[in-house]
Amino acid sequence: MQEVNKDIFYQITKDWEDVPFSQCEGWVCMQSGDNPERVRYYLDEQIGCAAHVKRFAGLTLLMIDSECFKHRHIKPVMVSRFYDALKSTDIDMIEVNSRRIYQPEHEVGIRQAGFLRPIGSFSFELTNLVDLTKPLSFNENWKRNLKISESEKHSITRIQVPSDSDIEDFMHLYQEMSSHKNLSIPFTKKLLQVLLNDSHFRLCFISNKEERIAGIIYHHVHTHAGLLYAANGNKANESHAGFEMYRQLLTLLASEGVKTFDMEKMGASTRSTNAVYFFKQGIHGQLTSLCGEWSWYKHQWYGIGMYFVKKYLWKKVQA
Repeated sequence: MQEVNKDIFYQITKDWEDVPFSQCEGWVCMQSGDNPERVRYYLDEQIGCAAHVKRFAGLTLLMIDSECFKHRHIKPVMVSRFYDALKSTDIDMIEVNSRRIYQPEHEVGIRQAGFLRPIGSFSFELTNLVDLTKPLSFNENWKRNLKISESEKHSITRIQVPSDSDIEDFMHLYQEMSSHKNLSIPFTKKLLQVLLNDSHFRLCFISNKEERIAGIIYHHVHTHAGLLYAANGNKANESHAGFEMYRQLLTLLASEGVKTFDMEKMGASTRSTNAVYFFKQGIHGQLTSLCGEWSWYKHQWYGIGMYFVKKYLWKKVQA
């Protein structure tokens, strides 16, 4: 395993079989605040990752949002070798959140490298994978809402090269939705532009009589795509356009040869995320476990400290 520069990393991994959207250049740049000093790139022959660097209290933390694999079928020794090498760098802590579909080989390998489940989980480790090689199927609630939406004659438009105006329209819709649901906005206009400069990320709008009332940003790598951000404005809520937006988008992607669509972040709980869970389950798919969170700390008590940092300083919601 060696540290490489950004250009070498993306040149080598571009044709690998298993590259999650979280390792694509647009997402990595967006999550780092478009600051290259906050990212390190590591590679060996079979596995690689762009890792986010955080420093506090004199300590250095690497945060890895999934990994890239040259081949989909992995061996435990491949995973353990990579992470053993990563531990030997100038790092005090490593936090991994792997969004990959759960594989026992991944768990065996990362455990053999000395990683454990962290104290407290702050990520959703379930997703709904929709098989686009089969006709779309919906539950009764979705069928009712789609029937209401049909009368409005909504149409979807995919923006090939988003302009400032397109991004402002999406921001406006997201702000309307956030105000209604009392949510924070996880991006800025500038960072959305950084994201959408990468062709792995696409922006679409649903319009009613040429007025944009809902939007969606999705990721697309090889034959897999998935939800990133959805924004339903006030008029979309009134006409149930959000349901139609997903139906038209998934139909479009299926016609282009995309095989699976990931609804992402299935947060079943007693909190408000449960409503999102039921909404995303309305498109019939396969409820699937992910590899999830893993951590390694040079000293055991760092793990206890990181729990309080994530929960009380970063204000993350425990999953």
